[in-house]
Amino acid sequence: MLKMSANDIRLGLSAENAEAAIRAAGAVLVETGAVAPEYIESLLAREQTATTYLGNGLAIPHGRPEDAHFIHETRVVALQIPEGVTWQGGQTVKLIFAIAAKSDEHIGLLRQLTGLVGDEALAERLAHTTDVQDILAAVQAAEDVPLVGKEVNEEFEGSEMEILFTNPRGFHLRPAGKFSRAVKKYAGEVTLVVKSREVEPDSPTRILNMGISAGDHIRLRVKGPNETDTISELAAILEAVNHEPQQEEAQVSAGVQWHSEGETHTEISATMAAPGLAVAPVWKWSPLDLTAKKRAVGDTDAETADLRNAIDVALQDLRGLTEENLNEVQRDLFDAHASLLEDAEISSDAVALIRKGEDALSAWRQTIESQAEKIEALGNENLMQRAVDMRDIGLRVQKILLGASANILDGVETPVIFVADDLQPSDAAQLQASKVKGICLKKGSPNAHAAIVARSLGIPMIVAAGEALDQLSEEEIVILDASGGRLIANPSEADLASAKTAIAELAVQQNRDRDHRFEPAMLKDGHRVEVMANLGQVSEAAGVIDSGAEGVGLLRTEFMFLDRSSSPDEMEQYTALKEMITALQGLPMIVRSLDIGGDKPVSYLGLDEQDLSFLGLRGFRLAMARPDLARTQLRAIYRAAAHGPIRLMFPMIATVNDFYRAREMAEKVRREVGGPEIELGIMIEVPSAVVLAEELAEAADFFSIGTNDLTQYTLAMDRTHPLLAKRTDSLHPAVLRLIDMTVKAAHGKGKWVGVCGALAGDPLGALILTGLGVDELSMPPAGVAGVKALLRQENLADLSALACKALTQRDARSVRALRPNL
Repeated sequence: MLKMSANDIRLGLSAENAEAAIRAAGAVLVETGAVAPEYIESLLAREQTATTYLGNGLAIPHGRPEDAHFIHETRVVALQIPEGVTWQGGQTVKLIFAIAAKSDEHIGLLRQLTGLVGDEALAERLAHTTDVQDILAAVQAAEDVPLVGKEVNEEFEGSEMEILFTNPRGFHLRPAGKFSRAVKKYAGEVTLVVKSREVEPDSPTRILNMGISAGDHIRLRVKGPNETDTISELAAILEAVNHEPQQEEAQVSAGVQWHSEGETHTEISATMAAPGLAVAPVWKWSPLDLTAKKRAVGDTDAETADLRNAIDVALQDLRGLTEENLNEVQRDLFDAHASLLEDAEISSDAVALIRKGEDALSAWRQTIESQAEKIEALGNENLMQRAVDMRDIGLRVQKILLGASANILDGVETPVIFVADDLQPSDAAQLQASKVKGICLKKGSPNAHAAIVARSLGIPMIVAAGEALDQLSEEEIVILDASGGRLIANPSEADLASAKTAIAELAVQQNRDRDHRFEPAMLKDGHRVEVMANLGQVSEAAGVIDSGAEGVGLLRTEFMFLDRSSSPDEMEQYTALKEMITALQGLPMIVRSLDIGGDKPVSYLGLDEQDLSFLGLRGFRLAMARPDLARTQLRAIYRAAAHGPIRLMFPMIATVNDFYRAREMAEKVRREVGGPEIELGIMIEVPSAVVLAEELAEAADFFSIGTNDLTQYTLAMDRTHPLLAKRTDSLHPAVLRLIDMTVKAAHGKGKWVGVCGALAGDPLGALILTGLGVDELSMPPAGVAGVKALLRQENLADLSALACKALTQRDARSVRALRPNL
């Protein structure tokens, strides 16, 4: 047991702030010879990533584990500040126990300190004593207090799992807090059995009092509803403590996780649509009730003129918006709506109704609703967004006819948390990150236009929050923890302070990452991973270079086929491809051949819902069914390849013969146009392609793994289904094992492997994929800098070990628990 002496205690001190107090404590550690002076900065750095406040005026600052080499000997010193000093969460601290520990020798003393926390009167007396022996006696007395808990119930009936605790740092404060919060959410009974004692771990103090250290066997017990899921979740947290990186604080470059410490707030659960954290006042928005608006009605000619004028004004507004300082997602949405308004059939139908006696407003409403109902009658869920778009442009013209404002941000002077029932696409496209810090919707979907816009702008967003949002008051300050799928109302001052700190840390890290975005993703041991960008529009090509990407790992050519009434001809496709490869200034571009179907439907190819399904005529299958489309696209691709380094890959290849047919068609077209020979690859997104990976690797030049489809086909879950989308996590061990098989097969034949699905841009996914041997990662341009920065902090050996652990986990949640801070 670690002991303290009178020389380790300083009484009657004062400090201007927490930093000054921590520096004073560090100076005492230096004075005693326990640490080098550099350890003081480690104490301060640790304070930025986790609270060290225990309670009742007591704090335990300690350094980062990766700075243990600055520690000469394990020691704990105590500082008394009778007047108190404000800690990072707003609490007043009067007793500071600063810890310098090489491993877990301090855990026993930490357990003793938690005993002092439980006695408010004793803590207050020690904060004002003038005799160091009082503090020594209190610590000594706490040492004699037995571990909390009770005798082990040997007749326990429920679910039980034994876990060997291996973290050399012991079960310290942060994981204890996380574990206890998870226990509190469970309606049944949870206990831990350690060292022949059984404890209810519903508070971090109880867990710390158990003195759990490396080598201890923990028996986790759960009794009550959903035992299997609960014990799995809690076991994953314990495993996360075991696998906690010893340089944990250095690995938060891709984001900052935030956890509430308060218990008096109101928490509203929802579904994450765009990740992030925000603090701002509530601003409630409701769409204008157009049914209550009236307008003067003229004769037939006047009403026709009013309608045509309203449509023209709406078009001018949309065209003007596309020229403003908006991002590509917003501009694309306004462009699509403008194309709908330009449809002469719609305006003609409305004018025909006016000539039958309707006024302009009612004629327009009837026409739009009729068009939307026709789309809905197709019964294809993938086309439902088009019906939403149709009604949306209808509202835009109605507002002009009624003289109503179309700007949803009118009246917003300072940044707000935008709260609404739902958002129409054109409303969402008006969002500005400078005015909207977060979005909370009663309804909505993570796949809706509003969510896509929010993600493109970096605005945190939750959807499907339900009627609970009604309890919010206008202008009340709330915390939107979108990454955690919740909104915190009535937050404590401590929560507000810690959330703002997390937001500031993330902004600093993102700026630092961006400054280094042009540097390669070189691991510490010299291993390099190519980081590429996914591309889906001509106008995005120029931004690829600025993002720091080393080229385009996926060009989605279907953007040229969507939101139109006929397929593009060869010249249009060639022009677009030439413009993009030219804009890349010599960087390579991997073009994916047409991948229509699934969640990317078109209405003009004469395909029914079965053809368009995820198991229908997707990818290469459509090329075989419609060789005219495929040949036209291949001609454009080979012509554009004369202007820069283009590679071509085919989606939905399920058999070796599929690729042979694709390669044969491509070669015939290449000879016709006199195009250069280019690398031909395969998208690995069907389990059969993984099984046949060795044979496919002999024929193809490279593999690119589409993790989105590979996941849904492996788990047999439609990734667009609202109830199943959350479960289609590409970090599921089943998916990772298929990726592992693919990489080994390709490397065995001397071929390289990339990943262009969402997993490549997931921080933990990028690390595990690198550990599995993936050579190239391709992601949205906005994620390039962060992933590069994250990889530069790692060694390949460590990532390989991480990947091996991931392959042995039981589910995606357990995999994510391996690196809980990502």
